[in-house]
Amino acid sequence: MKVIDSSALIKYVGKEENWEKVEEHLKEGCITLDLATKETANALVKKALKNEVTPETAKEIINYLPKIVRITPQKEHFSKAFEIAIKHKLTIYDALFIALSVNTNMPLLTSDEKQAKASKEHGVAVTLM
Repeated sequence: MKVIDSSALIKYVGKEENWEKVEEHLKEGCITLDLATKETANALVKKALKNEVTPETAKEIINYLPKIVRITPQKEHFSKAFEIAIKHKLTIYDALFIALSVNTNMPLLTSDEKQAKASKEHGVAVTLM
């Protein structure tokens, strides 16, 4: 089981470069924060506004997310995330995924290089997509 962050999840649902590799990890089992569903939905809204995806397809993708990834609340991870965000000058959003990895002792799947570097400093194994 791995933690998947929003950047990797968006890469998958948007069929961006290397999305197939993300799919392989999803098949092995991933967990994410409820925050990721919001960030993924926002990315899909932007794609719908650019006519890259229909609104109906975007809704279907959002409804499909809980079937492919375990979603957990972010509230339990704020304290650790705040420490990480301050230490590494990250957004609280990025720090929350690192905190989830630290708190669950699970590796992180991301396409964010700065987040990957900070994760490694906290002893988190990282797969950078």
